[in-house]
Amino acid sequence: MPKMLTCFITALLLIAPYAQANTDAAEAAVLAWLEAIDSGEFELAWEESSPLLKRPLSPSMLERTISAARRDFGSVESRRRTRVISETSMPGAPKNDYKEFTYQTRFTNKPSIIEIITPHLEGGVWKVSGYYVN
Repeated sequence: MPKMLTCFITALLLIAPYAQANTDAAEAAVLAWLEAIDSGEFELAWEESSPLLKRPLSPSMLERTISAARRDFGSVESRRRTRVISETSMPGAPKNDYKEFTYQTRFTNKPSIIEIITPHLEGGVWKVSGYYVN
């Protein structure tokens, strides 16, 4: 095997655990944020959000926005991650490390909803900066 290819494969093997740990930490922040939203603890979710989300929304505005987006959905029955994408920039946001998590979520009144949650790395901590439902 050529030396350059060996070095490339070795570098990938060394980076893979870091990338997975980074994704795990980001997803832990996302799931904790979603748990707060699911249980109606909007102020806690707002406190744990990124300034990118906090700046335009007060805690009560966050509650109204998410409640309107989830109107008539009922409570969460299950949530399964279907995709995660890593990005270094997002529209209208500063360059940084971002992830985009997509979940297939079942609510009591809606059997199949797509949730997209975007955290970004801020001072070594993952914070949710966006939430969308389809």
